[in-house]
Order: sequence, then structure tokens, then C-alpha cells
Amino acid sequence: MNSFDSSADSSGVPDYLVESAALLSKKWHPAIVRCVAAGDGLGFSDLENRLNGISAKVLTDALEELRDHQILDRTEVRQEPLRVDYTLTERGQDFAAVIDSLADWGEQYLAPDDEEQVVLVAEDDRRIAEMHTVWLEDEYTVHTAHDGEEALRELDTGVDVVVLDRRMPGLSGDEVLDWIRSQGYDCRVALVTSEEPDLDAVALGFDEYVAKPILKDDLRAVVSDLFDRAEYDREVRQFLALQAKLAVLEAENPEPELAASEEYSRLEARLEDAREQVDEDDDIEAPTLDRLGVDPSR
Repeated sequence: MNSFDSSADSSGVPDYLVESAALLSKKWHPAIVRCVAAGDGLGFSDLENRLNGISAKVLTDALEELRDHQILDRTEVRQEPLRVDYTLTERGQDFAAVIDSLADWGEQYLAPDDEEQVVLVAEDDRRIAEMHTVWLEDEYTVHTAHDGEEALRELDTGVDVVVLDRRMPGLSGDEVLDWIRSQGYDCRVALVTSEEPDLDAVALGFDEYVAKPILKDDLRAVVSDLFDRAEYDREVRQFLALQAKLAVLEAENPEPELAASEEYSRLEARLEDAREQVDEDDDIEAPTLDRLGVDPSR
């Protein structure tokens, strides 16, 4: 390879590297890409709600630029009222992987050197919050929050796993979860609720869905599993999250309702795509593939 690149500027830096760095350096671009990657066909209003602080004009301009670079696709799914969904293209999925890798690099080399494992218990019932804390504090550093606003403040303390009550005063658990995903926090979330999950749960970015009341051993197992997932790459974590969504919907909703649901069909398709990606990953060991339910010999 020649040491001189004719596409480089006077500093010797290739133009394509400068353009790539410019895309990554835009304030909202990485957040939008990660938000779309975690969603399931998000519309403009969905993104506006999840990206707290972004203006409609800035979001419009950012979406247009990401489409110009063939990172996002825009699909009209309904005409009246108009509904469009944004999804990642194949190029966009590669770009999301770059963002994830950059986040991993920053966590490894720029984050404080601290090996403690931090769990945030976000629960407005103080008795339950205290009980969950006692169950977990012998293995983890446990922080607590009793409403959504307090949970958002605690997220800046190096939280690895969030045990998140879905119904809290002020900001709900759903809203806190949207904020976590839109801002690109690298933490796993167990959404805890006494309500039966409906098909709206498909759009939520949880990693596990836990029914109340939860027993001590079950909570400890869920949290331990979520810490284990930190060792997996993005494709595996996405597969496990989709698998959890499908399992909880099938357990709590009648089959005819699921069969008639477009959201459920899309979730099944996404899970199958994720399964194929995991199956094709040569870096994942056979025992892990077996646990994920994929056939390494296929």
C-alpha cells in the first residue's frame, strides 16, 4: 500500500476518515442511531420523546443527514394519519457497531478504574426497595431511587444494572427506560411490574421483564444474568432482549391476539434475524450458542 493517499488532505488524513469522524462528532447523531437500533421502527415523535432536549428542527436535519449517508431508512407505514418509521440500513447497523465499539473503548480506557458492580433499584415502594437492596447488597453496590427523576440522577454514578419499577410517580419506568436508551447508557434493565404486559411492551427497550412479587433467589438470578450479558457483544445482547420480549408476550397474551398483531409478527422477524446473526458469529463459544438456542452446526 502506498504511504501517500491522494484522497488525503495536506495533513495526510484521508478525507473519508475526516467525514466519518465528523458524523460521529455531531451531538445527536450517535444518540439517534443507538435509539433507532434499540427500537423497533421508531417514528419522528417516538424519537423526539426519547431524545430529551432535541428540537424538532435539529431532529429533522439530523434524520435527513443520516438518510443522505444511507444510515437510516424512512418507511411510510400509514397514510392517515401519516406515520413513518425510521430503521437502520445495513450500513447503519455497521455504524451502530462502530458507536458501540467507541463506547466500549471509552468505558475501558477513559472511565474511572473501578471494578465494583453497581445496581440501581428504582422503586417507589420504600419497603420493596429496602427488601431488594438487602437481597443484593452482599454481592453488589446498590443505589436506590424512589421516583423517576431520582433514578435519572443516579444513572450518572456508574450503574451497570437497573431494577426498574414500571409504575412510579412523576416519570414512569417506561419514560426512564426511554431516556436510558436514547442517551446511550450502557446498562442492562430489568423492568419490574405487577401489570400483565400488553403488546405495547414490544417497543420498550428492557432486557428482562419481571413480574411482581419477585422472590429473593429469582431477583438475584436475574441480576446475575444481566451482569453476565456485559461480556457478550451487541448482537448477543440484542438477541437475549428480543427473546425475553417474545417469551413474556407469549406467556401473558392469548394466541389469537398475538396472531393478529403486526407488532408481534415484526418482533418474531427481528428475533429470527438476530438468531441468524448470532449463529454466524464465529467468536461465540458453543456452550453460549446452546444457551441462546441457536444451532452452531447450521
